[in-house]
Amino acid sequence: MSYPKIAKIILKLAENTQKGSIKWEETGSPAIFQAAFPGYAVQVWVSRNVDDPQYSDYYLRIIDEEGKIVEEVSDLDLKNVLENPYETMKELCNVARRSALGVENALNSILNSLKDEPPF
Repeated sequence: MSYPKIAKIILKLAENTQKGSIKWEETGSPAIFQAAFPGYAVQVWVSRNVDDPQYSDYYLRIIDEEGKIVEEVSDLDLKNVLENPYETMKELCNVARRSALGVENALNSILNSLKDEPPF
């Protein structure tokens, strides 16, 4: 399996997203976020267990230009190649979501608006 390479991709995706050098977008599904690369795209999402909402799995999928799934892994698949795959994938999904939804822009806008409020 190519899990060591996927683990490296996950770490790089999280690092570069935090730096702001990867642009994530929403997909047709509100819970799946995608970043485009030449010839491929990477999608990440969390799948929550309906019976136990506190239990979830994190997923990464690589798709080609035609939309075919090239590879798909979960945090469970990576337990032998990442020190803490659940937390690592959780962090990647969180930074991808925040990037796609423009969370930092929203927070900055709200903070700027609050600066102009007169004191009580």
